[in-house]
Amino acid sequence: MVNPTVGKPRRPMEGDTVHRTVTAFEGNQGRASSGIWESTAGKFRSDTTGYIEFGYILEGSCRIVDPDGTVHNLNVGDAFVMPEGFKGHWEVDEYAKKVWFISETN
Repeated sequence: MVNPTVGKPRRPMEGDTVHRTVTAFEGNQGRASSGIWESTAGKFRSDTTGYIEFGYILEGSCRIVDPDGTVHNLNVGDAFVMPEGFKGHWEVDEYAKKVWFISETN
C-alpha cells in the first residue's frame, strides 16, 4: 500500500493489532469513501453508528461476530455489509485485507 495511515483499533479487546488504511476515493461532499484496509491479529469492537459499510476480503481471513454471538466467517472473495448501527466485533487470527466502501447515513 502506498502511504498508508497506520494505527490501532479504537475499541481493542485482545491482541496488539495494527491497522493500515489507504483511502482511495472520497465523494458526495465527504459522505462516501472507499479504500483498502489491513489488520494484523487481534480482536476489536466495531460500531458503525452513522454509516453503512460494504467490504470485500482480498487476503487472509477473519470473523465478524454479531452482538447475539452469530459468527460470520470471511475468507478471500467474500463480501459483506455492516448495517448502520452495527455493534459487534472483529476477530482476526493472523491477517486480513479488505476493500471497503462507506456511506454516511446522517
